[in-house]
Amino acid sequence: MPEPTDLVTDLPADFEVFGQAVDTDFADLLGGTTGQVLSKTSNTDLDFTWVAANAGDITGVTAGTGISGGGTSGTVTVTNDMATTITASGDIVVGTGSGTYDNLPIGTTGQILTADTSVSPYKVKWAAPAGGGKVLQVVQAQTTTTTTIASTTYTDTTLSASITPSSASSKVLIMITQQFFHTRGVGAGGASETGLGIKLLRGSTDILNLGGTNADKTSYLYVNAGASSGRELAAVLGASYLDSPSTTSSTTYKTQSRVASTNDAGSSTFQGSSTPSTMLLLEIGA
Repeated sequence: MPEPTDLVTDLPADFEVFGQAVDTDFADLLGGTTGQVLSKTSNTDLDFTWVAANAGDITGVTAGTGISGGGTSGTVTVTNDMATTITASGDIVVGTGSGTYDNLPIGTTGQILTADTSVSPYKVKWAAPAGGGKVLQVVQAQTTTTTTIASTTYTDTTLSASITPSSASSKVLIMITQQFFHTRGVGAGGASETGLGIKLLRGSTDILNLGGTNADKTSYLYVNAGASSGRELAAVLGASYLDSPSTTSSTTYKTQSRVASTNDAGSSTFQGSSTPSTMLLLEIGA
């Protein structure tokens, strides 16, 4: 640059030298073609170069299933609605159908997530662990109702108990202790045989038959005595059976009985003199 003391006649030459120096320093800033952008080449001052611009190909953002927001210009925001589906600590997201979901609230301490196709719409639920082979619950029922049966058709003895299994894979152990008294008088023919049958039912389904389909000797309890005297038998029935009800609905078990013959006043009395009979139901985890 010209100094203050330079002669006026020296200024054109001074400015020419100055311009050449500036042209050299800014050489990288000169030129370029249409559409190019200036890019830094290195950390050196004024070290630039012209390069082609990187054009983006996204022309818009469209929100899909479970997503909100989007746009075609400027800054766009998208939000996953799962953030609003969760409403409390411990909630989990489960599918409820094709492309749909919902939150399942947290269960209680110690429960586990269990598949259950009967639960709509989740098909899963929180439940106590099955604990295979363990007793999950116990139900006891008792009756003291005196019941006399004088029929060859199976009839309720009034001993029954109901249980609601916590899992369809559970088994139910039924334990029966039932008091009864059977009698038959002496007939004109002096018949000496008599007996009764007892069976266990789940609802209306026989699951354990302790008496045969024929009379007398094939019955569960059978008495043979002299022709000149009557026959009497007092006893306590003890029986157990492991059942697989395959349900989580309330299930009722009961006993029924019949006499082999009603001849000569043949009959059986259960819970005579209000003596208690009991049924114990134990749910056993699979």
